[in-house]
Amino acid sequence: MKHSSLFLLMVCLVGGFVILSGCTTSPGGPNVTPTFTAVPTTTGDPLSCTGDADCVPAQCCHPESCINKQFQPDCSAVLCSAACLGPLDCGAGHCRCSEGKCQVVPGPGPVVPGQATLIIAVKDAPKVKDGDGTITHLLLNISEVSVQKAAPNQTITQTDDEVSATESGETDTAGWITVINETQSVDLLQFVNVSKVLGEKTLDAGTYTQIRLKIDSGTITVDGTDYSLTVPSGVLKLNRGFVLVPNETRMLTLDFNMEKSVVSTGSDKYMLKP
Repeated sequence: MKHSSLFLLMVCLVGGFVILSGCTTSPGGPNVTPTFTAVPTTTGDPLSCTGDADCVPAQCCHPESCINKQFQPDCSAVLCSAACLGPLDCGAGHCRCSEGKCQVVPGPGPVVPGQATLIIAVKDAPKVKDGDGTITHLLLNISEVSVQKAAPNQTITQTDDEVSATESGETDTAGWITVINETQSVDLLQFVNVSKVLGEKTLDAGTYTQIRLKIDSGTITVDGTDYSLTVPSGVLKLNRGFVLVPNETRMLTLDFNMEKSVVSTGSDKYMLKP
């Protein structure tokens, strides 16, 4: 039977890019604390079902694939054929808005021996307010998420300790594997304590040393007025390793806290700063 787990990655950034209750910032940079929870999967072909009875209790069949109910508590409410302007127009947690139409985010495909499925998601901590006004929208255009495969014989130490994340302008691609390569506009304040799945990929099982997130641009709405959000380097690199076990499904959730990461630089200018 396949085993799967939920990989929750909580990142606390200096200046406050990401934080969860219980996280603290430190001069060394943002921090990451992973926890693991089982994610149920089917015992047969995850791409094949004709009804909910073909799936395990934690899943439902839509439209012909078993999908975890954590992405949509009521699978009968799926609206993945509607026109949309943003993710909230699609209704279901496993639907996304792409090119003006709600589309189903596919469930994991068949996993060959020696491979695993990595799911990337984001969410936001509750409430955002700074000294200059109330932030009601914070839109990030995320263009790429990559992970770096460990070199032969390279090892990592997996702990619950918080580790640093930094800005990075590097363009080196050696060892990096692109998990998501499609620009998605995510209004983080629409996903307060609710995960938004960005995508997934089947990868070779083994050790991975870092995660890299590219942010092309951003927009912030303060007291009803939109402002450009500057992202200095455009790249956030998380120096946190993880291991993918053969035949498992693991979710990596980046939990942002905009209250700590948005900086007002004066003259109606705002910056996203780790």
